[in-house]
Amino acid sequence: MTIYTIGHGRHAFNYFLELLRQFEIEFLCDVRSVARSRWPQFNGGVLRELLAEHGIGYEHLPETGGKTRPKPEDLARGVDRIIEIASDVRTVMMCSESQPLSAHKIPRANCHRIGMLAPMLRAKGVDRIIHILPDARSIEFDESKVPSIW
Repeated sequence: MTIYTIGHGRHAFNYFLELLRQFEIEFLCDVRSVARSRWPQFNGGVLRELLAEHGIGYEHLPETGGKTRPKPEDLARGVDRIIEIASDVRTVMMCSESQPLSAHKIPRANCHRIGMLAPMLRAKGVDRIIHILPDARSIEFDESKVPSIW
């Protein structure tokens, strides 16, 4: 099983959609604690409608968010839900951080999808986690080897 990750950053919606299409994404799991952004196109309700207009599914999974520490059982349920969705359709996890790794001399996890969710997904049998970068490239790495505060 392969799961993708992406951060919405400050992208215009059309560019964000282009990134999703490039990687043939069919479903977006919003893993933010709260589906809000200062960029209105990434507020949960707006994003759900915009994605639906382009045939991409959407589900907000607040129990997988990194801003508030979820209860372990809620987090596990959210991770299981991501796997359930990804077993049926090509799926991306989205949060706000556009870069998965920091620019430090020794890169660190820049967001919880790298430092918290990816290791849990791998432990549950996800073979590949592909991180979509803002410039339309992608990277793969062993997230468990990256320093993290998560």
